[in-house]
Amino acid sequence: MHKVSILKSNKSTITAVKYPLIVFSIAISLRSIIEILALPYPIGYDVINYYLPSLVNFDNHWTSASNQFPLYLLLLHTITSVLQIHPRIVISASVVLIFGLFSLVIYSIARNIFHLNSFQSIFVSIFVIFQVSLLRTSWDLHKDMLGLTITLFCLSYVSRFPNISKRIMFAILPLSIISVLSDRMIGFLLSSVLIIYSLIKRERQIAIIAIATSIIFVVALIANFDIIRNNIIIGNVENETIQQPYTALNLVILFLLMSGILIPTGVIGVMKSRNIILKIPLIVSLLGSFSWVVFPNTSAFLPDRWIIIFSIFLSIFSGYGFVTLIENKHIMISNKKLRNYLVVLIPFIFLGSVFATSPNNSYLNMYGAFHTYIGHYGPLTMQYNSISLPESESLLSLIEWMNDNVSSQIILMGSKHVRGWMELELDNRTFVYSDDITDLLKSNKYNEFYLLSRNSESFQLQNFSSNLSFNNSDFSLHHLKRVEVE
Repeated sequence: MHKVSILKSNKSTITAVKYPLIVFSIAISLRSIIEILALPYPIGYDVINYYLPSLVNFDNHWTSASNQFPLYLLLLHTITSVLQIHPRIVISASVVLIFGLFSLVIYSIARNIFHLNSFQSIFVSIFVIFQVSLLRTSWDLHKDMLGLTITLFCLSYVSRFPNISKRIMFAILPLSIISVLSDRMIGFLLSSVLIIYSLIKRERQIAIIAIATSIIFVVALIANFDIIRNNIIIGNVENETIQQPYTALNLVILFLLMSGILIPTGVIGVMKSRNIILKIPLIVSLLGSFSWVVFPNTSAFLPDRWIIIFSIFLSIFSGYGFVTLIENKHIMISNKKLRNYLVVLIPFIFLGSVFATSPNNSYLNMYGAFHTYIGHYGPLTMQYNSISLPESESLLSLIEWMNDNVSSQIILMGSKHVRGWMELELDNRTFVYSDDITDLLKSNKYNEFYLLSRNSESFQLQNFSSNLSFNNSDFSLHHLKRVEVE
């Protein structure tokens, strides 16, 4: 009898581990394939312009990075230094691991908050990890991914209070602190959720966690006050170049593309869910998504980022909504439930896979049709860094030519989007970058320099003589000298 009990216990343990392992393996494989397809180039705007340069030249970047919620960067730097692994490998491996851990948290939420069985929880997990909003976040918003993963983990346990041990409850506190120190927006989200939830539940331990977490977040905000103030000032500048992407039309289109298809089943999921804890970040992120209605003349509140965060939370409820409809036979393509689940899942897997793996000019990518409106907020495909992968090859070819042929005494000038590439690959030369090259050309600061530009770009070169020094399929390099006007 005792032997039978042990066998049943072992079988139960294996089953409990098997299904989360399936989810984790799928997520890890998906995110690894995305990285492998891009080789030898990195993907992610912040990867090439922030993470890689900051890790390669950590001492030079630390002064500015320390004012931008640097916990994740410090973690990457520690791993790189201790293990003596190249930063590129550490960055890619870390985001792949975080993506896998995120899938496990979604599985846990499906099991413990929505009370679904293992198969249904696998469905919800796969449904969420193939959402474009989540894939776009994992593209370059790595701090957000870490913060969101820990936030959802903490909320899933807080929601089970008081049916968990005090030891686990207070383990949530350091994790919550890590989350709020990872990213400013996620920190605000988690602090807000914990405060609101503690007011609703009126539980002493939840209140303690909420207060402690919020105090740490406020201290971090004060420490980063200068950066935040500058962002608000920049966001309020009456500059058409800055404000143009944040028009009402662009933001509404982004919202509909990210969340429109999820809203019907998302509403069902919200109505069917009895646990309120995930509804709070859903509402908070929805309000952030439409902050432009109340503050139409500023981009400082980053409504595009809130739209993406809202879509991630909505996708969790939407997955639960689909499960509810399938189980109640409102979606019944076949008598076999597995086929019904696959019919729902396959279109979302297709959309996510196209976004994750297709070339920049793929006709299968539906988001390409709306590039004019949403191109400012993220890539059309994850196979992209600050420029497309073919352009990355062309740029490296140009940088190699400059290292061999351009004097180290002459200034190089170009777009801010290639500043990371220049810092990593350009040897002992000064690269000056700007949002608007035209403003640099109008200044009287430089009498002689090289101008790097895309072949599709054109500039008015008044008061300058120009000689084409190098060009390839994507970029041109002109040698400019100021001409005295009589």
